[in-house]
Amino acid sequence: MISCRPHYLPREFSSRFFVAVYLPPQTDAGTKTALNELYMAISKQENAHPEAALLVAGDFNAGKLKSVLPHFYQHVKCATRGKKTLEHLYSTHRDTYKALPRPPFGKSDHHSILLIPAYKQKLKQEAPMTRSIKKWSDEADAKLQDCFASTDWKMFRDSSDGIEEYTTSVTGFIKKCIDDVVPTVTVRTYHNQKPWITGNIRTELKGRAAAFKERDSNPDAYQKSRYALGRTIKQAKSQYRTKIESYYTGSDARRMWQGLKTITDYKGMTM
Repeated sequence: MISCRPHYLPREFSSRFFVAVYLPPQTDAGTKTALNELYMAISKQENAHPEAALLVAGDFNAGKLKSVLPHFYQHVKCATRGKKTLEHLYSTHRDTYKALPRPPFGKSDHHSILLIPAYKQKLKQEAPMTRSIKKWSDEADAKLQDCFASTDWKMFRDSSDGIEEYTTSVTGFIKKCIDDVVPTVTVRTYHNQKPWITGNIRTELKGRAAAFKERDSNPDAYQKSRYALGRTIKQAKSQYRTKIESYYTGSDARRMWQGLKTITDYKGMTM
């Protein structure tokens, strides 16, 4: 097993792990023991590097990696020795490679396999989403407090015929106050964007890019911008972790399930 960090790598991957495997022809007990050893080695790296891409390739003979790691995908569908598929290629993502049989090397009785990259980056899989959000600030909070403090709430109760009309009128008024006071901004999110990315990080990224252009004339400013970006990213990750962990302290089952899916990267069953 080797780890590498290519110069160019899709943003959704932090690094790549390549695992070369050979399982000799043996009894079912021996194959099971070998697969368990392979499971332990791969799981250790998955836990240590959850955002890494793993490729497991080699001669498996009678072994099947999916029996111990069911979330891996097998990409070799063609026969590699006679009518049997002994050479396998597994990865953690669907449609990573297209495998084509090729003539064997020298006097080998196994076909060689040509792997054609077929993976499509998350950035290119779907168009970015544009949505409108409220930009809250201390100034907006103060204006809302003044608005609510000067409101005659008794008026809504006196003019309502029942609890439902009373509730609708009050919530409608609150929504109108928020729309009038809190500014709305349009943000664009990409599918390969990390969930902990915030506006502060984007600001620091722009500052670092500007300092990078002037790094020859002002290297200290570039160094400070790098440190500032690192601190902001660390703080954003800590805040996001606290947010996810807070889902387990409340009584909202829906939020708790969202936290579980985020932590485990659960995508649901595909038919």
